[in-house]
Amino acid sequence: MNEKKISFIICSNDEFFFSECVRYIQRLIKPEDIEIELIEIREASSMTAGYNEGMQSSDAKYKVYMHQDVFIRNKYFIMDIMNIFKEDNKIGLIGLVGSLVLPADAVMWYGERVAFGSEEVPVENYRYSVMEDGYWEVEAVDGLLMVTQYDVPWREDLFDGWDYYDISQCFEMKRRKYSVVVPLQKEPWYIHDDKEITNLWNHDKYRRRFLEEYTEDMQVTITKG
Repeated sequence: MNEKKISFIICSNDEFFFSECVRYIQRLIKPEDIEIELIEIREASSMTAGYNEGMQSSDAKYKVYMHQDVFIRNKYFIMDIMNIFKEDNKIGLIGLVGSLVLPADAVMWYGERVAFGSEEVPVENYRYSVMEDGYWEVEAVDGLLMVTQYDVPWREDLFDGWDYYDISQCFEMKRRKYSVVVPLQKEPWYIHDDKEITNLWNHDKYRRRFLEEYTEDMQVTITKG
């Protein structure tokens, strides 16, 4: 693995969103010895398939898996995530929104999520500090943006659509004894131009599939629903 390289892996089907996403990435401040790689995956059959393709095509130690409609506004994003990983080599995955404990039904937005602190700082003056601000260790994160320092295959065999690729990846990390964290953000690190969920049938199908696979790994005792 190339420890001096960070790869941004993006499944794309909209040129406008993708180009805007890349424009924000190109504005990021990076250490002089770090190489930035952009990997666009088009016509992916699923999110897990696209992310596996991107993972296998890059030798970067640090990989950022992100939605095309996420725009990183924290200019120091690369430095900050690297500092978090260096803080503890057991951290396998960093997200920007997460659940301390995943609800029993495995629907993240039904439970308490963490991301932001109570203090708001103007973005032009804002700097994150691992020592002062810290991070939460969480059970799962939202897939809008996920950063890894270890390659763990995405469960393409189970999640062959567009749901639960993110939460399952967190549990795969935990099965390998890696932790999943969300940095405390006094000012949001990103803008997410997301859309409403349009297919709850597929969402519930993959939710049930998730519970079949990971029930025993969850922190709460649940009944499959």
